[in-house]
Amino acid sequence: MKPLRVVDLAAPLRSGGRCEGLIASFPDRWGGVSAAPFNSLNLGFSTGDDPAAVRENRRRFAEAAAISLEHVVVAGQCHGSEVAEVGLQHRGEGALAPSARLAGRDVVVLTEPGVFALSLTADCPLVAIADPLTRRAGVAHCGWRGTAEGALMRLLELLEPGPEALAILSPAISGEKYRVGPEVHQALAGLPGAEAAVRDEGIDLRTVLREQLLRGGVESDRIALDVRCSASDGDLFSYRRDQGSTGRGGLLIGWKF
Repeated sequence: MKPLRVVDLAAPLRSGGRCEGLIASFPDRWGGVSAAPFNSLNLGFSTGDDPAAVRENRRRFAEAAAISLEHVVVAGQCHGSEVAEVGLQHRGEGALAPSARLAGRDVVVLTEPGVFALSLTADCPLVAIADPLTRRAGVAHCGWRGTAEGALMRLLELLEPGPEALAILSPAISGEKYRVGPEVHQALAGLPGAEAAVRDEGIDLRTVLREQLLRGGVESDRIALDVRCSASDGDLFSYRRDQGSTGRGGLLIGWKF
């Protein structure tokens, strides 16, 4: 089995800005303890996996990112645009078991350093924003429903990113692999970047999300895009490729003290 590998999604931006203390980590699917079909670093309780395995996988991921799982918040996602604003008092919420307090929240805003958000995915793009001046950060889970409802726009409105803010788009399913029905195209029609995002019968959500970041004030050279396609890359979880029987990866974001 392959070892646990964590990618620093902010790496392309670190040389050009004040990113010391920023955690922006995304793991491959290996190095955990979950059995098939969740093998092996499944981070999601909602999959039907053994909860003890998920807890251990989260602990390993946090350790690899050089933080404690006790400082992590995990909201309950529902493909919407509701927001959870969290601070130090929320640390550990949802980390060891699903959170009732933060259920139904696809956007998490971190109001201060020392607390970290883990947002989960198995195809949907995750978009994180971090501002070195305010030391605030946040992440939006942006499936097509959340994108249509304005999940990323809510994150931008609440963080009000300044001139040094940076944004990160996680690995996600590509437009070529994301064939969708007319209801998806209709829901996204009219959004900035939607026309350019069409790939035959598919749509590349990250094209739409990048355009929203630009219109929200994030400079183009402060946006990092991990181009990996979750449905094509066997080192990543993909709900569509694996027909629903799979684990969840995730983006861990936040500032250290």
